[in-house]
Amino acid sequence: MSISKRIKWRILISTIVLLLFLISLLNSEAVPLWQLVALPIYMFFGWLIGLQVDKYLHSKREHDSTKSVLNDYTYALDSSFDAIGIMSEEGYHEFVNEELGRLYGYQKEDLISTHWERLFTVESIKHIHENLFAEIKKNGYVRSEATGVKSDSSTFPLEITMSLLNETQKILVIIRDITKKKLYEEMRKYKAEHNDLTHLPNRRKLNNDFETFADKSLETSVLFIDLDRFKIANDTLGREVGDQLLIEVAERLNFFSNKTTKVYHLGGDEFVVVILKGDREFIQNIAVDIGEYIKEPFYIKGNEIFVTASIGISCSPKHTEDMNELIKMADTAMYYAKLDGKNTYKWFNTTLKKQLERRTQIENELRKAIRNEELYVVYQPKFNLHTSQLAGIEALIRWDNPTLGLVPPMEFIPIAEDTGLINEIGNWIINDVLSQMRKWQDKGHSVVKVSVNVSQRQFRDFHFIPFIESCLSSYNIESKYLEIEVTESVIENIELVMSKINELKAMGVGISIDDFGTGFSSLSMLKNLPFDTLKIDQSFIRDLIDNSKDISLVKTIISIGKTFNLTVVAEGIETEEHLHLLDELDCPMGQGYFFSKPIRPEQLETEFFNVSQKI
Repeated sequence: MSISKRIKWRILISTIVLLLFLISLLNSEAVPLWQLVALPIYMFFGWLIGLQVDKYLHSKREHDSTKSVLNDYTYALDSSFDAIGIMSEEGYHEFVNEELGRLYGYQKEDLISTHWERLFTVESIKHIHENLFAEIKKNGYVRSEATGVKSDSSTFPLEITMSLLNETQKILVIIRDITKKKLYEEMRKYKAEHNDLTHLPNRRKLNNDFETFADKSLETSVLFIDLDRFKIANDTLGREVGDQLLIEVAERLNFFSNKTTKVYHLGGDEFVVVILKGDREFIQNIAVDIGEYIKEPFYIKGNEIFVTASIGISCSPKHTEDMNELIKMADTAMYYAKLDGKNTYKWFNTTLKKQLERRTQIENELRKAIRNEELYVVYQPKFNLHTSQLAGIEALIRWDNPTLGLVPPMEFIPIAEDTGLINEIGNWIINDVLSQMRKWQDKGHSVVKVSVNVSQRQFRDFHFIPFIESCLSSYNIESKYLEIEVTESVIENIELVMSKINELKAMGVGISIDDFGTGFSSLSMLKNLPFDTLKIDQSFIRDLIDNSKDISLVKTIISIGKTFNLTVVAEGIETEEHLHLLDELDCPMGQGYFFSKPIRPEQLETEFFNVSQKI
C-alpha cells in the first residue's frame, strides 16, 4: 500500500470520529465543557483507529502476496532440472524438490527433516565439513565435487553448489549428477594415455606413473624392448599384418603385467616394461622370459612370422631419477644389445653412459656438420688385378669436427641412421661426388666408375631416384660412371627394393652389393636382382694366407660372381701376398691399403689419373 493511501485511510477514520462528535453536539441543548475538552482526544483516537486498520489491511495484503510468491517459488523449484534443497543451519532439510528426491531414489517427503549427511559418502562428508562450510561462511557461496549415496546404497559423482540465504543461515543447495561428464573425462583420459592400436599405456601414461613411483620412493627398473626384424615383416606382408603382429606382441608382453610390473607401448615396435621391485637376478630372468616368449612364432593371416626382442635395462635411482633420461639409457643399452647380435638383453652401465654422452655429443654436432662444411669425401682407388690398371673408385665420407676431431664413419653413420640425418648426409655425398666428377671431366681426365655407399633408409626414400636423376642431369654426368653400393640389409626384402633397382638399371646406374658373405645372402637374391658388382668383405681377405676356409670361401664367391656375370672386387688387400693369392684365385678387381688408403680428390688426381698408371 502506498504512503498516500495510508494517509487517506487515517484521515477518513479521523473525519468519521469528528462527525460523530459533532452530531452528538447537535443533539444536545447545551455543550458541557468536558465535551469541548474531549474533542482533540476524539480526533487522536480516530487517528489511532485509522492507523490500526491501515496496518491490518497492509498485513493481510502482504500475507496473501507472500503466500502467492512462495507457491510460485515452490512450483519453480519443483520444475527445475537441478536437484535443489534448502537446509537449516543445523543441516536438516526444510525443503527438497522433486528432482532431488528422484536423483537419490526417494520421495521428496521422505527427505524433509532428514540430515544432509544421509546423502553423501564418508569421504565427502569429511570434505564438506572441513572445506565447504568454511568457504561458505567466508564468501557465502561455494562449488565443489563430491560423491552421493542413493537409497539403494549405490554411489555417484556429483557437483554441489551451496549458497547462504541472506542472514537466515539457511543454505540453498543445488546438486547436479556428473556421471556422464566423469565418464567422458575418463574416456578422454584413457585415450590420451593409451596406444590406439594395442591399448597398452603409452609414454604419457608412463611419465605420469613414474611421478607416482618417484613420490613413493620406489626403485624402478626400465626394460626398453625393440623388436628385431619387425620392419621386414611389416614391409613384406603389409601394414595390416604388421599391426596385428604388434597387437599380439602386446598381448604376450601383457602376460607379465601385475601390481609390480607394468607394460607400456611407446609406439611403433618399441615397448617398455617397468618393474617396481626385484633384484638384479629377478629382472634378468624377466628379460630372458620376455625374449623367449617373443621369439615363439606368430601365426597371422596364414603367415608364420618370427621376430625377436633386443632389450636394454636401466634402473632408478641408481642411474638417474629423470624418466626421460632413464628411458634414453635403457634405449642406449638396447642399441648395444642389437650390436651384440640382437635377441638378447644388456644392462646400462658407466661405460655405456660415457658412450651415451659421446653419442649425444656426436648427434648434436652432426646436425651442424653439413652447414659448417665439416664433411668431406675421400676416394679409394680400385685396380684390375690382372692388368694392374685403375679400374674404379670408391667414394667414402669423412668428418672432421672442431670439438670431436676426426670421427670414424663406423661411429657416426649408425647415429645418422638412427636420427634420420642419413638421408641429408647421403644426398650431400652424391651431390659432392658428381660435382667432383664434373671437375675431373672438365680437366680432360678419363674418369672411371665411382661407387657411392647408400644406406637402407636413403635407398628406400621416395625421393631417392628423382634425386639421382636430378644430380646426374645438373652436372651432366653419364649414368654409367655412377655405381650405387648397398649392403645385404638394404635388399633383404627383395620385393620392396626390386622396383628401385630396376629403375636405377634403366637409368644406366650400376648396382654393387657390399660386404657379400657377412649376412644372409642367397643365390636366389643374386639371380633375381640385376647386380653389376659383388664385393668380398675384407674380413675374408685379412686371414686369407693362413686360413684355408677363407680361401675356400673367397674362391666360391669368385665362382658365384662368374656364374652370374658379376664383377668381383676384393676389399682389404694389405699385402703383396694377398695380391698374388687373389690373382691366382682369378679375382678380377681389388682395393686396399696395399694400393692406397682413401685420399683427397687432389691427391687421387695427381697419383692415379694417368691412364697408364699401374700398380
